Amino acid sequence: MAAALATTVEGLDADYLNGVLAVDGARVTEVAATRIGTGQVALSLLLELTWDRDDPELPTQLVAKIPAAEAESRAAAAMHRTYELETGFYADLTEMVSVPHPRARHVAFDAASGDFTLIMEVAPGVVGDQLAGCSVPAATAIVDAAVGLHAPTWDRAEELLAHSWLTRPDAATLEMRVGAYRHLLPGFIERFSPRLAPDVIDAARWLGERLVDVALAYRSPMCLVHGDFRLDNMLFDPSASASSGAVSVTVVDWQTVGLGRGSVDVAYALGSGLSADDRRRVEDSLVARYADGLAAAGVGVADEVTHDYRLGATSG
Repeated sequence: MAAALATTVEGLDADYLNGVLAVDGARVTEVAATRIGTGQVALSLLLELTWDRDDPELPTQLVAKIPAAEAESRAAAAMHRTYELETGFYADLTEMVSVPHPRARHVAFDAASGDFTLIMEVAPGVVGDQLAGCSVPAATAIVDAAVGLHAPTWDRAEELLAHSWLTRPDAATLEMRVGAYRHLLPGFIERFSPRLAPDVIDAARWLGERLVDVALAYRSPMCLVHGDFRLDNMLFDPSASASSGAVSVTVVDWQTVGLGRGSVDVAYALGSGLSADDRRRVEDSLVARYADGLAAAGVGVADEVTHDYRLGATSG
């Protein structure tokens, strides 16, 4: 994946795009780039393209992701392998899953430098807002998207590990996460205690003492997970099925993809996206919908899903 990298805005010029898009008989003549999103470890850009001919089949807009300009952000990306993971997903795994995601037109990663370039088609919809929350129809679409990611990869860890960039969570990973939680918890409590009920703070402390036990209590096999499955990493398009009141969702930002428990993705999304009232009203039915979706795809693990969702609810 090291070929044809563009690591700056200036590098995303017409010559570069003509080389990587390889559209027969047509050439890009002008490119205008505008920054989009609020990514902390990569630079996302909307590319407005002018072609040498009028053809409705030619894309007039594309999205590009390239390394962040700031050295600190690039160092953080290297530490967490975010560029490698996202390009790995688009290069190797999109044909395996049915979760809605942007279609990649060009994927490149250089292991030596850690640089990457990702050129994608523009997906419909508006970015979700984790602070504002989501509607029940949006949450339903999220659950269905999760099925499309998890079911095709359920209990296929050994096969997935053939991709060298994908790793299995191990004792060292767990130790790091437990250490980070315990290190950050006092500052979190100091900052947010005026806004949190005492029982919430007690629960956070209780969890910090039992994180290892929780991690070892999951019952379902591993599958491919998004790892940051929340509203800010999704695009919602209510117009897609306006007559039925349904909402379509496209999942983006795959830099935390890995092996894990699918129910945790769902628990994080629903717990951080739904209001407390909506969650009490529809949470059980949404978890059942997730289990039914897995079963329809040949994964019959309703009891395991419910059990693991309850454990994963601590993340949402």
